[in-house]
Amino acid sequence: MQDLRLSVAEILGRPGEYRDIAVRRPLPGVGMALARLGEQGIEGDLRIESVIEGILVTGRVQGDAVMQCARCLNEFRQAVTLRVCELFAGPGHEASEDADVYQVEGVEIDLEPMVRDAVTLALPLNPLCRKDCKGLCGTCGTDLNQGSCDCQEDDFDPRWAALSDLRQRLENQEL
Repeated sequence: MQDLRLSVAEILGRPGEYRDIAVRRPLPGVGMALARLGEQGIEGDLRIESVIEGILVTGRVQGDAVMQCARCLNEFRQAVTLRVCELFAGPGHEASEDADVYQVEGVEIDLEPMVRDAVTLALPLNPLCRKDCKGLCGTCGTDLNQGSCDCQEDDFDPRWAALSDLRQRLENQEL
């Protein structure tokens, strides 16, 4: 299925009736600052089921994400797989008045906003290329995963001088 808008006329208002669909579609623009969905988009298997409140969409969606490591800024790819379970409220139900609930529009539902929201929430805020990523040197910008740099760390920050003096006095004091 290329388009994520589909008719549910044959199952709407018939609780227990369902339809299984396969989705495969690019979704440009899904992502955040350090992680975004790849050009291939998403693919998945969904069940569209009629319930008393409207239409329930459940299933699995997966895609390839392009990420930038939050520590070293190197780009890498990672698979994103998630399960979805969302209600599309039918006309005349209490949930249809809630702005945060997806809606059945006539006899159609548009799965794209639901899939976009689910994939965006599944992407990490601070992706790491690996757990032990050392990141970049704060002074010269050298990738510390590739090797060390020649920068000298300044152990003393003059803004903490007063606390340093206090620590010295406390250490010298015998209990």
